[in-house]
Amino acid sequence: MSYVVISDGTAYKIAKLGNEYKNHIVVEIVPEGYPKKIKSKEQIYPLTTTNIDEFQNQVNALLATIDIELLSELIDSTEQKIYINELSTIYFGDKNNQITTTALLFALIQDGVNFHNYLDGTFSKCSQVEREKRQEILFRQREEKKVYQNLIESLKNAYIKSNPIECLDIDMIKLLTKPDKHSVIYKAIQNVSRELKVSTLELCYQVGLVKNLPEFFINSFLLENFPQGLKSQQSSDNINSQTKVALSNKSLVENKDIKVFSIDGNTTTEIDDAFSVQIIESGYVIGIHIAAPAMNQTLAETVAGNISTIYYPGNKITMLPESVIDEYSLWQNKSVPVVSIYFTLDSEFAILDSVSKLEIVTIADNLRIELLEEKFHIDSLNVDNGYAYEKELKILYQFAGKLEDKRGKPSVNSLMLDYNFSFDKDKIIIEPRIRGNPIDKLVSELMILANCTWGRMLTNAFIPAIYRVKQPNYPVKMTLTPESHTGLNVDYYTWATSPLRRAIDYINQYQIVRFLLGKKDYYSNLNPILLEVVENFDSKYAKYIDFQNKMERYWSLKYLLQEEIHEITATFTYKTNVQLEKVPINLDLQNLLTAKTKGTQIRLKIYNINLANLNFDFKVVGELKELNHSISSNVT
Repeated sequence: MSYVVISDGTAYKIAKLGNEYKNHIVVEIVPEGYPKKIKSKEQIYPLTTTNIDEFQNQVNALLATIDIELLSELIDSTEQKIYINELSTIYFGDKNNQITTTALLFALIQDGVNFHNYLDGTFSKCSQVEREKRQEILFRQREEKKVYQNLIESLKNAYIKSNPIECLDIDMIKLLTKPDKHSVIYKAIQNVSRELKVSTLELCYQVGLVKNLPEFFINSFLLENFPQGLKSQQSSDNINSQTKVALSNKSLVENKDIKVFSIDGNTTTEIDDAFSVQIIESGYVIGIHIAAPAMNQTLAETVAGNISTIYYPGNKITMLPESVIDEYSLWQNKSVPVVSIYFTLDSEFAILDSVSKLEIVTIADNLRIELLEEKFHIDSLNVDNGYAYEKELKILYQFAGKLEDKRGKPSVNSLMLDYNFSFDKDKIIIEPRIRGNPIDKLVSELMILANCTWGRMLTNAFIPAIYRVKQPNYPVKMTLTPESHTGLNVDYYTWATSPLRRAIDYINQYQIVRFLLGKKDYYSNLNPILLEVVENFDSKYAKYIDFQNKMERYWSLKYLLQEEIHEITATFTYKTNVQLEKVPINLDLQNLLTAKTKGTQIRLKIYNINLANLNFDFKVVGELKELNHSISSNVT
């Protein structure tokens, strides 16, 4: 058999020669036995031996005796390249042979300090300065190796014994979100995670490197999506002087003839929309009043950078600074600038006319859904209970019903549940709320009406706007092209009613404001801010929703642990999809069960809840007749 020493990266190896081809040779590395393609120039020198194992044993025995520093002293020049066979002659004299040459070659690679390796079988002596640098690097590598091995042992012991590891001075958010993959701690964590077959986050949480999972999830999300931090939080002092002058000079007319009220949840601070109802001889005038932050153009960059308010249980990250929200939010007893749209209706709620205007209104009341729905609900519509705004709310609800009938599409999915998360000290409270009640329909239909009307207005005025478009067989998208939304069955649909919370609404409102003022300085369809919003909104917003779902899932699993829920009812919502009761967790059982009728219920046994990985195991335990045995699964 023919053997050869080959160059393999920064090392040299013994290989058995195989087939030779036009551009490469196939060899088999000794002693591992795996094949490798090499180029002809990567052959350093041939070996003549009939027993390669004995040859290697002799090389290894000699290798342990070689003093590379002595070889360095025997060479004067640091410039000259010297072939390995010549170096072997210098060191071993007339005892030089293939064994001594190969042993010296491997010794030079192991040393890595005294000689330059040119990867072709030649070497040159390093200068004193170079040797000192290499020794320093080698020392550092050895120290890192010690640290690495100590970390490996510490991490393993801490995980197996469930004892927190001693605190390490490292940024765990950065390490697990945007790591330096060459760092010792990262390599150690990855190694132990693979060996123990757990995720890196689960390992770090179990050994105490990550102490607070919700904090970790939030900070990781911020680092990943806002690496430079949130856009500068401007103060209300920076509100553009033109708006201030307009308010002080009464350039906007104050409408004192209407009673304006909003409808929002208890925790809502960004109150974007409000309503008014006037009963006239021929019917009604319905007013929809939207907070007007787009009167301040200096907010555009912040809006475009942040895209949307980000919600998660117990808190939110607002798109706009709190000071600006406070300036424009429709707070009770406050006079604020608004973009209003008034619809004149006949006695049968048919729309006769509409008009939009900029004005100042005083907010009479902030109605809160949690209190309002106790009185204003489906069973109370035909009963006079005498609560505040009862007449106005019933008029608005009747109008909403007419709008929904005209569109032929429901504005709210009555099968969906909303979940309100709240915290009482360390206790988690989750309150499901069925959507589709009169309040939901009222608000949704009036917002759809306003958005469609403003979309048509901007289209007819040839002013660029961002439209929300849904075509058959295609997902919903944001576009500058005015097309229909088949899901809502409307011709033009913009978002313009939540300008305190969404960038698209702010941009569209700015276009509306400039139009109503008779100005031509609206955003062109090539404006970089407008383009940034329309191009990035869907992808960024999807990440925000994923984050919200992740946080809801964490607190839902925490709630199951808190309430010691080990069995739970699950209801089929679509084919093999089920919804757990009490918490916003959906499961797809397609690999476990056949599709069931919507509303069919089963019982699940829950166990092995993993808060770090946000998953759990479960068994289907009945009560379906066709289930003759338990079915297990792990859900991520």
